[in-house]
Amino acid sequence: MSNREDFLRVLNGEKPERIPLITSGFWSERAIHKFAPSKCYDENIYYLPSDDPPEKTFSNEPRNEQSRRRAVNMAEYMDMATIGVGKGGVFPFGHGGPGEIQPVVIERTDQYKIVEYEGGHKRRIDFYPHAIKYFDFPVKEEGDMEKLELPDMSDPDRFKDIQEDSKYFKDAGFVPTGSIQGFFSGIHNSFMDFSTTMMNLVLKPDFMKKFTRILAEISLKAAEMYLERGVEVIDVCDDFGTAEGLLLSPELIRKYFIPWYEELAHLIHKYGAFLHLHSHGNIGSIMPDIIAAGVDIVNPFDRAENPNLTDLVKKYSGKVVFCGGMVGDLYRYSIDKVEIFTKRACKLSKTAGYHYIFMATEAPEELALKDWEKWRQIFKRERILK
Repeated sequence: MSNREDFLRVLNGEKPERIPLITSGFWSERAIHKFAPSKCYDENIYYLPSDDPPEKTFSNEPRNEQSRRRAVNMAEYMDMATIGVGKGGVFPFGHGGPGEIQPVVIERTDQYKIVEYEGGHKRRIDFYPHAIKYFDFPVKEEGDMEKLELPDMSDPDRFKDIQEDSKYFKDAGFVPTGSIQGFFSGIHNSFMDFSTTMMNLVLKPDFMKKFTRILAEISLKAAEMYLERGVEVIDVCDDFGTAEGLLLSPELIRKYFIPWYEELAHLIHKYGAFLHLHSHGNIGSIMPDIIAAGVDIVNPFDRAENPNLTDLVKKYSGKVVFCGGMVGDLYRYSIDKVEIFTKRACKLSKTAGYHYIFMATEAPEELALKDWEKWRQIFKRERILK
């Protein structure tokens, strides 16, 4: 049974041979070069333009078969069930691909690079250690919204690689996925700083309703372009919480964002595809809303953020597919602990009635190569269902 078949069996509520795995891959391009064989990557793998060789943007040339083969090599090496489509989109939750806003490198040194995204905001990526700082958000007051220059997600040229990507990855035994901007996180990650976003959601509801709609419609159009080209899962990264609880009240989430998830789910299900929501934090209090909206898969369910994870899985078993169950800072632990955590996560499969996908933790370049190889062996071995 292929990774693709295992994944689809889980989505259909059937027992797989192995628990499917997805991953956000590696913290940095340097980590990719350290841990993955060279046949597994090219300039289109990572979600930022390449540093080796240095590139300012992703190429406008159509993606070729060699690039797709390298993406498949990476998926085989990582034992993934899914592959993200589009240049920069291979890892499902590393962001990237044409359905999200795209970056251009505007400054690069041997210590950092600065990228500017469509819409205007910038990010500084430091290499040693890996860190990201967001700045220069384009919307500071209401009038700025009217001047905002946003990408045209209805442009077929933007999605020219997707149909062939989808076919190639399916034929190779994987599920093609496409990433779009989160309805909440997309605002404060890319267009308006976090504190201003939070204040405006309370103090300027009419403005934020309009702003949310503008950005949501872009994401919905991107999802439609993916789905028309054969993508089977739409991935949305939208962090609603921390370990302490939700970042904003359930009422605000229901007011501004749940209706867009309902619309997105309706669109996706019309194509026979699936909606995968990635949200950090202890989000148990809004699980009924997420499920009612039509979300098919929820992740990452970090144990440190959801100490009552097993009870949560029992409560909603059969209503949604759970993905995750690990800890986000796995690299801090011994190999013995990694094995214990992996066994514990994989036990969630039976608890969830096999509605469960394992999500591996990102590997930072500081991790020892010998430990990374042990991670891979543990992940592969413990996912076999007895």
